Amino acid sequence: PILEALPRHASIADVAEAINGYGGNSSVWQNVGGVKFHSGQTPLIYDPVSTVAFGYASCTGVSTTYIAALRVAGIPARLVGTPAWLGDPTKGNHNWVELWDGVSWRFWEGRPAGGGETLTNPCDKWFCKAARFPVNGSTKVYAARFDRHSNQTVYPLAWDPSNLDTPGIDRTNAYVGMCSNC
Repeated sequence: PILEALPRHASIADVAEAINGYGGNSSVWQNVGGVKFHSGQTPLIYDPVSTVAFGYASCTGVSTTYIAALRVAGIPARLVGTPAWLGDPTKGNHNWVELWDGVSWRFWEGRPAGGGETLTNPCDKWFCKAARFPVNGSTKVYAARFDRHSNQTVYPLAWDPSNLDTPGIDRTNAYVGMCSNC
């Protein structure tokens, strides 16, 4: 029902916005009974099934659920985040979503964790600010990836720092470039 209202040749951005509930459309969040943002739930609730079953999740659960919905619609999407703001675990961590629009990776959050964001303006995300992404690169950012064989980087799990099994790609420079001007 979410995608039926879209034109046949809708853009990736149109589909991603519709799934997330922008533009007055029904959203994946409504179709699963409503999902609320509730911080501090990872690792208990971070997969799509648990997020739907409990009806709430932190940024990780909201992001993995949104990624699953995007992938079902054929949109390449991946989890991205920082294990520690400014390199300090006491300042917290955050996860969000990147999606491939056919040209580049764009980022935003699943609506329960964000809201009012666009794919075109990095500065409309609450976390994309120069204070969080200083030019010295102290806030490290990683995106998860599938390729274990040629991968040289680990996607660090903030809730399980000793787990080095998730392949990743370092996206720090990209986020410093986008967010240090906000």
